[in-house]
Amino acid sequence: MFYNHKGFTMVEVIVVLCFITVSLAILAPGQHLSHSHLTEKQTIQQFADDIHFAQQMSVQKGIEHTLYIDKVNNVYRIYESWGSSPIIQEEFPPEWEIQLATLKSYTTFHVNGTISTPGTMWFHTGDKQYKVTFPFSRNGVVIDEQ
Repeated sequence: MFYNHKGFTMVEVIVVLCFITVSLAILAPGQHLSHSHLTEKQTIQQFADDIHFAQQMSVQKGIEHTLYIDKVNNVYRIYESWGSSPIIQEEFPPEWEIQLATLKSYTTFHVNGTISTPGTMWFHTGDKQYKVTFPFSRNGVVIDEQ
């Protein structure tokens, strides 16, 4: 007698589902870390780009621009003139800790592109630390992972 068996047995289905579940359990945490690392790098790059933009606008327009870092609310703002509305306002991730070492909470970019009060600050992202240096020169900002 000939039987036509089409399909899978319950045991085969369970074995395949277990294999898929174990594979996802191993790979999924790595994907989350990659995403958070990418977000971290993008935030830092955006901050550096905004600083460079403020310096360029100071030189181009001949107007001093001011950077204000609000470490309590994890926000930074860039003003074309102090007291006006910010031209840039960005937030750091809420889990980051911002530490102003020698940098003041506000600093001005002169019309020649130099900074009024050079200094250092730190980003503590949980598992990493970044040293952010504002040098005397017109080089913008230097960010080093520690």
